[in-house]
Amino acid sequence: MYKEHYSFKAPESTLTIWRYIDFTKFVDLLLTSQLFFTRSDNFDDPFEGVFKLKDYKETKDMLSHQHATKKFYFLNCWHINENQSDAMWKIFLNTKNGIAIKSSVERLITSLEVAKEDIFVNRVHYRDFEKVTFDELLFADENKTFGGRGSSLNQFKYKRISFEHEKELRLYFVDLPIPHTMKNGVPREPLTHKRVDINLNALIDEVVVNPFADSWFRELVEKVSNRLDFKFKVTKSDLYELGEW
Repeated sequence: MYKEHYSFKAPESTLTIWRYIDFTKFVDLLLTSQLFFTRSDNFDDPFEGVFKLKDYKETKDMLSHQHATKKFYFLNCWHINENQSDAMWKIFLNTKNGIAIKSSVERLITSLEVAKEDIFVNRVHYRDFEKVTFDELLFADENKTFGGRGSSLNQFKYKRISFEHEKELRLYFVDLPIPHTMKNGVPREPLTHKRVDINLNALIDEVVVNPFADSWFRELVEKVSNRLDFKFKVTKSDLYELGEW
């Protein structure tokens, strides 16, 4: 279930969030009622979970285990936005016949009540890694703990400034214990991926079909959803509809 943690802070519960996925991933979600978490070292960005900051030469020894740690962090990513995003439709879908799941932070947290694992939630923060030092991040407001006393810095809360358009909300599953963080830790093979049970009726506010989808695709999405006994609303995006003039 959702777990509060000093390193991770869920944003305001009223925020609207989106997940843009193709039809096969949508069907998999409906059939399994599980969110798929990707191991962080399988993302395209080599900086994922790695702090190569302005003072990298001075801090690299302290951060020497970053690459090994990546194998034990699993992420599920959402987009924070009150509205649909043209960029997200184009970046995260390789086909016009895809959908976006509309939800909220509150719905997401509620839907995680059925999960057996501890799941953390945090808004991603974007920084220019070439201009910020480790200490500057450590004492940033988002890392304050215990009523403002002390700091806790987790590299998976950050991405480079070039990805700021993603406005990302992250769900985290940590495959504990992480061997190299323990004294006399026994090496073990990490999981390849992780699936987490979810209450889809609690999670999904609306399913929005790609504005460029084929005319039959919305009907297919509705039929599949209804056949599997889900009652959420399915709509076609009006992002490019001019309407009456």
